[in-house]
Amino acid sequence: MGVTRVCRFPVLAAALVAVLALAGCGAPAEPDGGPAPGAEGDGRFPVTVPHAFGETTVPAEPQRVVALGLNDLAVAQTVGAPIVGAMQNMTATGPVLPYLEPLPPEVLALDPNAELSVEQVAAFEPDLILGVSAYQVVDRATYDRLSAVAPTVVFAESLYGASMQEDARQVGRALGAEEQVEELIAAADARVAAVREELPGLAGRTYLFGQARGEILPMVVGEQNQSTAFMRALGLTVPPSFADAPASDDLAPGTVGLSYEEVGRLSEADLLLMTFAGDGDRSAFESNELVQRVRAVQEGTYVPLTLDQAVALQAPNVVSAGWLVDQLRPSLEKVAAGGT
Repeated sequence: MGVTRVCRFPVLAAALVAVLALAGCGAPAEPDGGPAPGAEGDGRFPVTVPHAFGETTVPAEPQRVVALGLNDLAVAQTVGAPIVGAMQNMTATGPVLPYLEPLPPEVLALDPNAELSVEQVAAFEPDLILGVSAYQVVDRATYDRLSAVAPTVVFAESLYGASMQEDARQVGRALGAEEQVEELIAAADARVAAVREELPGLAGRTYLFGQARGEILPMVVGEQNQSTAFMRALGLTVPPSFADAPASDDLAPGTVGLSYEEVGRLSEADLLLMTFAGDGDRSAFESNELVQRVRAVQEGTYVPLTLDQAVALQAPNVVSAGWLVDQLRPSLEKVAAGGT
């Protein structure tokens, strides 16, 4: 399948800016606490997983897994993988993803604000390193250093360049948990489809997802960005004038930047989802006279996202999708009904 590199721009909070920097399903399954998927002798191992830097062979059932990406953690934890090390979720809600059961502090020991320490990863003594959604492993040199520690599996072609379903499958292949991951995918797809069926008024409606960052308003509009694909599955599309817009010179592909003088263009969207780069950006945005005239603001379909919501929408996964649609449900219902 064709893929486009997801746009990334510094957005959310210092820790996750580099990962998700706001560019561009089913309810989470409860971890069962059971053994790692792929019991010994069941023929699932060894398994070889192709990826952007070649291929990795996982020789046996993983017993000590390190998850470098938040989506790696979500999928691996939900299928019961034995996680010994993982990246913290540095948001207002603390180190734990809001849709997962808490892990011990000694497991959530990797700081997304700090440069990735291969030595710290090695201290977990992993036999598998997952980096499918890891923004720290986008170059061959880092991958090679990690591979010297343990078999390392990354994204198939580019970071966030595949659908959330395909990223989940990549994790499932490495864990020998392909059947379990397919169940997660089916549940996630069913959950999104149910919302679309329950809210038929979403069909044909438009949305914009962006950020207030100083004097610029980057908007995520690329057709194959994971957030765009997620919203499209609900029946929503970006406004036509944004759909084919070229990227701004200083932004990543799939992202266009508006100035405050152009903020009237936001009225083309039935639903406006915004996040904010730093202190003062939200108040500057919401107090702007032109913003106050935007249709979604006046109709009650403007949503200032929390950091957790923005991260989940920026790069949804098959575990977070159910939580995310629940978070967005009130605004989706308003849009489906035609506003306030």
